[in-house]
Amino acid sequence: MKRYALFGSVLFLAAVLHAQAPSVADGGVLNAGSFAKDASGHGSPVAPGSLVAIFGSFPGATLADFDSVPFSTSLGGLSVTFNGIPAPLRNVVPTGAFPFINAQLPFGVLPGTANVVVKMNNVSSDPKPIPVAAAAPGLFTIPATGQGNAVLVYVDTDGVAKIAAPANANIGYPTAPIPRGQAGFFYATGLGVMTPPIDDGKGGLEPPLTTHFATTPTVLIGGITAQVQFAGQAPGYPGVNQVNIIVPNGAPTGNAVSLQVRTADGTVTSTAGATVAIR
Repeated sequence: MKRYALFGSVLFLAAVLHAQAPSVADGGVLNAGSFAKDASGHGSPVAPGSLVAIFGSFPGATLADFDSVPFSTSLGGLSVTFNGIPAPLRNVVPTGAFPFINAQLPFGVLPGTANVVVKMNNVSSDPKPIPVAAAAPGLFTIPATGQGNAVLVYVDTDGVAKIAAPANANIGYPTAPIPRGQAGFFYATGLGVMTPPIDDGKGGLEPPLTTHFATTPTVLIGGITAQVQFAGQAPGYPGVNQVNIIVPNGAPTGNAVSLQVRTADGTVTSTAGATVAIR
């Protein structure tokens, strides 16, 4: 009887450990700005250095957000690797309808296919392959779905920094349509490797303070090409890109004018859905 009880306890413990193993959903690694998916509903390719959202099951992890830069590679009781390279972690949300981890895809992950693994309590998830591209632009919006008002910031004529959104928008920040010909900047991710290089998770807070892309992306506002004054690391925000532009004088006006980013070689354009208000 004692041997049977011991054997049963071992089986029960093994079952518990198996049930608590983390897992990554099929196609569950998405651009954290656009959340772009392919025709099958899986995450579209993501780019080295970009901020990604990893969806899956992470039982036993704790709700956690980064508290300093550089980002740590361990947060909320778990860690993440891509092709064995530790990923800096921004936050962990292990509960709710869609548990997720926000992480920076390491710059050392080359285009092609990468295996993502989540490890918790010395138990690793099964490797899940994901597609990686040299660049995969996605814009940050409010709400954070990639479908809505882009976070395009400018200083209005009253001296107040505002987001280029309808004047009556209730998004928690001062808003007003941006004038044509006005300078501003917006946030994106997935625009590729920068020069000079920047370390994973550091966010450009150490010299050199200005790091940009080897080739400048194209910005389209209402289909009209905007002048790009700078495109590179958003200081202090690992995985986030800052793009400074001047709104074209010929841009259309309205409360929901499309904003898109295209790679310098013209091969990849951010998904439709991000908009800005222009006057």
